[in-house]
Amino acid sequence: MDLQLQLDFVDWVLIAAALLGLYSILLLPLRDSERWRQRGVTVWGPVPLAVFLRTTRGLKLLDRLSRPRRFWRIVASAGVPLVVLSMAYFLILVLLMAYLMIQEPPQPSNYNAPRNILLIPGLNEYIPFVWGWIALFVTMVVHEFAHGILSRVEGVRVKSMGIVTILVAPIAAFVEPDEEELFGTKEKPPAVSKGARIRILSAGVISNFIVAAVAMALFFGPVIGSITPVDRLIVVDVQDGSAAQMAGIEEGMALVAANGREVGSLAEFYGNIASGTMQINVIYNDLEESLKIFGEPERGIMVASIFEGSPAFAAGLPARSVVTKIDGVEIGNLEGFRNKMNTTHPGQTITITTGDGKTYLVKLTQNSRVDSVSSNSNAGFIGIGISGNAVYLGGAVFQEAPSKQFLQVLKAIPYSGLQGFTYMLSLPFTGIPGFTQKGFPGFSGWLTTIFEPSGWAEPLGGKFFWIANLLLWVGWINLYAGLFNCLPAVPLDGGHIFRDLVQASFELIVKPSDAEKLTRTIVALLAWMVLTSLLITLVAPFTHWLSL
Repeated sequence: MDLQLQLDFVDWVLIAAALLGLYSILLLPLRDSERWRQRGVTVWGPVPLAVFLRTTRGLKLLDRLSRPRRFWRIVASAGVPLVVLSMAYFLILVLLMAYLMIQEPPQPSNYNAPRNILLIPGLNEYIPFVWGWIALFVTMVVHEFAHGILSRVEGVRVKSMGIVTILVAPIAAFVEPDEEELFGTKEKPPAVSKGARIRILSAGVISNFIVAAVAMALFFGPVIGSITPVDRLIVVDVQDGSAAQMAGIEEGMALVAANGREVGSLAEFYGNIASGTMQINVIYNDLEESLKIFGEPERGIMVASIFEGSPAFAAGLPARSVVTKIDGVEIGNLEGFRNKMNTTHPGQTITITTGDGKTYLVKLTQNSRVDSVSSNSNAGFIGIGISGNAVYLGGAVFQEAPSKQFLQVLKAIPYSGLQGFTYMLSLPFTGIPGFTQKGFPGFSGWLTTIFEPSGWAEPLGGKFFWIANLLLWVGWINLYAGLFNCLPAVPLDGGHIFRDLVQASFELIVKPSDAEKLTRTIVALLAWMVLTSLLITLVAPFTHWLSL
């Protein structure tokens, strides 16, 4: 990270700290107010930040919902092994991530920015605001109601329920069981057994997993199965100050027609282009508009990335450029590029021409990577990642939308086992490599222009994608929240569950008093490991500051 980015980060931290300080000062009168406490409003923390809003309304509903007690006990008991497996899986994932960041701290980026660590829609730039808040609300209600229902099933009194807010944003919901009955005190044992307490503590996570499973089954089943790819071209890049930018062309626009003719492929598009002025029809933000663009069309391949330390890197060839010629010879497409590169050799210097007319002298090296750019292992190596064929026109880069491949990748996720499950967890952040450059927000923006609903979903039109996005985000946030709550660190549910499981195991081989001491030590050690790992994940990208 360069110095300017580091200073920008410091500025934002200072601004955020000042705002939080002012906010906590405004909450100080509420912290010790008995009047507000009686109204169900309390402030938590030595530095007041979180506001708890409690109510006793809805407690009768919990009693009614808990009446099929045997059913709820069976569901909770069956779900406990899943909670334990999830606890182990997510703990390993967190520890492994921390280890990798210690080994090789990543450069600061959007992926590891502090704002994107929290799953707060509007703050986290990868989570859409509307669908994110709906999904988060469903997650919190389901989680806390499940705790409340199992508490009543096991005979534990529920004192209140409510929400927690910071800066007027609800960040959590809660149901408040009587802690003395649930955990006991030094003078009084708990009112429930360890098994009952584990069921109560596991209920929230289990309910999140059930909701996630149903939502994801619907999303990857009938919803994805009712989406049909549409052949379209997409504007994947627009150069600053170019004729395309001045004409109003923006990245993400979907091309419908060129010079009055419908186009669905680069060949059709290039065939309709003439030098000079061109009239194109595009769809952007669900609206179709007609634009004029000037320029000489060029065919080639788009450079997706430049390998660090490669010949292309040394020559200054920029990523997202379109290679149109090598040594003055037009390459046309990926096949032409490969054929030309197969005639080269290490040590040879070639001239690469890009769509904007710039040329770069590249001295080729030995190919040390296994890739599909060249079938000749003795050919020279440039060091670029390629995203496919492209047409460059007036500063805009057009490519065929990979709608079929995109859909195939999505459909394959549920059938990829643990690897697919882990990939699904990262899907909103990493997106689908080669298809979405900045995460996968669901079916929105240009994605809705390259797919259309079919079968039972066809009458719904564009509203069908609302259903797809709702299911995706309800499923994903329930899954992620459930896994996070599984972490064996108090005060998370997983921390309490882990403590009871460990103590019950120790009591089989040692005295209860010794088992309690051993449990405290192990629980404290594991909580420290989890907290430290999370802090490393947050701080590691900024350890480059140490070199300043």
